[in-house]
Amino acid sequence: MPSFDLTDRVAIVTGGSQGFGKAIAVGLAHQRANVVVAAREPEDVTLGRERPHAPVKPVVDEILAIGSRALGITCDVRNLSDVEKMVNETMSTFGKIDILVNVVGGSWGETFRSGPLLELEDHDFLECYKVNVITAFQCAKAVQPIMKAQGKGVIVNIASGAGINPGTGQAAYGAAKAGVINMTKSMAYEWAPEIRVNSIALGGIETPHRPMWNETIRSTSTNRSAMGRLGTPDEHAGTVLWLVSDAAGYMNGATIEADGGRP
Repeated sequence: MPSFDLTDRVAIVTGGSQGFGKAIAVGLAHQRANVVVAAREPEDVTLGRERPHAPVKPVVDEILAIGSRALGITCDVRNLSDVEKMVNETMSTFGKIDILVNVVGGSWGETFRSGPLLELEDHDFLECYKVNVITAFQCAKAVQPIMKAQGKGVIVNIASGAGINPGTGQAAYGAAKAGVINMTKSMAYEWAPEIRVNSIALGGIETPHRPMWNETIRSTSTNRSAMGRLGTPDEHAGTVLWLVSDAAGYMNGATIEADGGRP
């Protein structure tokens, strides 16, 4: 029977310092993987709407306390030089890369906004695409030669239900996440059989920045789920842990809709 055990595998989690990314990083450690937690400098970044970025050290310390090895890397994966630095530091420390989870993304930020189509400008689409698609592309492309040479590797790209069925005000974000979903299929087909690539189309997640949602947005997100609530970071992290394990060894090019069920 295939195992969920990830002993001694090396995983990179981008956006791993908080929320869903942190849950994935810690979950990987509980399955005995060694984890690279990558995120931007907290003092340099505010991801819009008073949502501060979190430092990597507390997550690294938590992983070390679990008993796995960990490496914290501050980088901005929108920049290719930072991506190359992340991969090089990982290889210098661990000598291999088995798993990549591309969590970095978002529907708004300090350089772009979300909203109804007529309120958006070209740069909102371009920046949203860069944050969601280009980041995943650059990271996956950087680890691909390493995984191929190893003869094995797994990549999970975090998409969104908005990439399949966008709501009002999600035009730029939905288009970008649809790009992630389709890029995932291309990666899966081109890089198999050595590398498996899948994506997860997330529904709403109850993370620390969610209290900033107004009640209308929260109600809309909750009502879209047959479960009648938002998902938790740990619930969604469990889907990632399955996809990167040998238990999902025949899953490739798939997009899992983890949204609590759409009524």
